[in-house]
Amino acid sequence: MLDRSTVERLRGADTADHPVVSVYLSLGPDLDQLRSISPRLKALTQPLREQAGQWGEAAVRGIRQDLDKVVAMADRVSADLGRGTALFVCSAAGLEEHLGLPAPVRDRAVVDTTPYLGPLEAMLAHFRRYCAVVADRRLASIYRFYMGALESWEQMAEEEVRKRNFAGFAGLAEHRSRGRAGEVARRHYRAVGARLAELSRAGEFDLLALGGNQSSVDGLAAELPADLAAVLAGTFVVDPRTATPAEIRDRCEALAREYEGRADEKAVVDLMEAAGSRSRGVLGLDRVLDAANQHAIEMLLLDAGDTVAGVACPACGWLARTAAACPACGVATRRVADLFDAAAEATRSGGGTVRYVLAPTPLAHFEAGALVRFPVGTVGA
Repeated sequence: MLDRSTVERLRGADTADHPVVSVYLSLGPDLDQLRSISPRLKALTQPLREQAGQWGEAAVRGIRQDLDKVVAMADRVSADLGRGTALFVCSAAGLEEHLGLPAPVRDRAVVDTTPYLGPLEAMLAHFRRYCAVVADRRLASIYRFYMGALESWEQMAEEEVRKRNFAGFAGLAEHRSRGRAGEVARRHYRAVGARLAELSRAGEFDLLALGGNQSSVDGLAAELPADLAAVLAGTFVVDPRTATPAEIRDRCEALAREYEGRADEKAVVDLMEAAGSRSRGVLGLDRVLDAANQHAIEMLLLDAGDTVAGVACPACGWLARTAAACPACGVATRRVADLFDAAAEATRSGGGTVRYVLAPTPLAHFEAGALVRFPVGTVGA
């Protein structure tokens, strides 16, 4: 399963600078995809086979053997239909791993001295942990929703106030009964809100989604503690009595997609405004590399298409498209498979954050941009 611990374990793999083959493959839901897996892996890895000589004569044989292993792993990925798969192989370091992904991924194959983890980081950033609540006036079903999977978590119930048929002077009793029913519902919503606040404070979820009939959604939203307002991603309407887990999952997926799309759009708008001021924002890979080399990035936004190979200084981390030696410390540079991924790593190690923008935004034209802590000058080659 894809989670933070898996990514950190791969990042910490001791490869001793041996080349690592990383392959990502998207798989449609059609069973015909099964027959195409092996041919697609062969086609995807063929350019790496042809380019193996770039790593030196001693490494060619090992790289080509590992590419053969990747193709031989075709049978393992059959369970990933409708989603994606990631394969990591470095025989010299004892690394051979297949990781099923929660969603489709863009096909790519990379050879580098470390596993190529950019697509995994993008998924971890995109798939946040949701607490989904489907409620009516007396019952609340609480679910975990993460990476497209819905899991039942808890149920909370309040006493039922039965409706009676009143007549004559019983009108006052009917009014009192309805008032009591309303108070019971509000008490129920307050209890649910308090429980959600406990789960939130314990770090059990990132965002909250509320579902049910409209009156119950409004009632529960009105009773939420103030500290939950900031994590309420949205609401959806379903019949709590008849909604199936599949229907609730679909509503959660749609809500998460809309929420993340709005967040992407706002982040890009903020970046464009900052870049317009020429002091707090930069656009384009070259300007991002300048900012990363000056340890100035507060937030990096990536909407990268193809990978862009470049170089990095093994001593100080300086990044560029090309250079034989680092202009900062004079050390010979090493090749990196993807400068977008390298800039993301530099940003995280420098205390900044990285956001992978998946929604269509103007950032696609630049592929990368960054909010910076201070004005950045152009340095290096």
